[in-house]
Amino acid sequence: MTVDDRLRPVTSPVTGHLDRRTADTLLRSYLEPACFPEAVHRLSVRHLLVLVGEEETGRRLGAIALLSRMSLAESTITVLSRGRTLADLLSRTEYAPGRAYLLHDWTAESTDGPRLLDLARALAEVGSYLVITRHGAPSPAAEVEHAWSAPDPGDLFDLCVHALDRTARRTPEEIAAARDRARAMPTPAEVVRLASRLLQDAGPADDAAAGLRALAGA
Repeated sequence: MTVDDRLRPVTSPVTGHLDRRTADTLLRSYLEPACFPEAVHRLSVRHLLVLVGEEETGRRLGAIALLSRMSLAESTITVLSRGRTLADLLSRTEYAPGRAYLLHDWTAESTDGPRLLDLARALAEVGSYLVITRHGAPSPAAEVEHAWSAPDPGDLFDLCVHALDRTARRTPEEIAAARDRARAMPTPAEVVRLASRLLQDAGPADDAAAGLRALAGA
């Protein structure tokens, strides 16, 4: 807290850093949704992209995957506090050239379109990239906002099973039945949890399993 004429909370601008090795582990079992190619193009042009969608649709991992596709001076992703306001992002956050920044589950009350465009221009001048994720539907700031959707649940289930590669103790019928259940699930997190439960007793935990657990919590 700081004290001037009143008490107000102070939020640290940076909450952590995500190195390339960790990002690669998280993305090892990542399935790009249909909206991904356009998102790559828009981020590369604008340097700022706000992924907007429902919870548990993979927005965080999507943001990491997008930033990993950019041409960066350093591969470490700086994670910003979700409590940053648009004013904080514009004038009270320092961006280094060629760096990647992630702000997940943005809690800002306003997504002012013109000011977001100002932020995009500032990032482009520096040569940095920022991906923000927030819950809801796209606002009039359409130039930098991108509607996010989940990947096909059946394809995601297949990828999870392949990543774990522990089907020896499960019959093809069991796997097929689980895939049918997965296709009816509304979020990627539920699909990943189903695949993990199905194969959890087929071997010890490893990097692939860790990546799936991270995906389930995205």
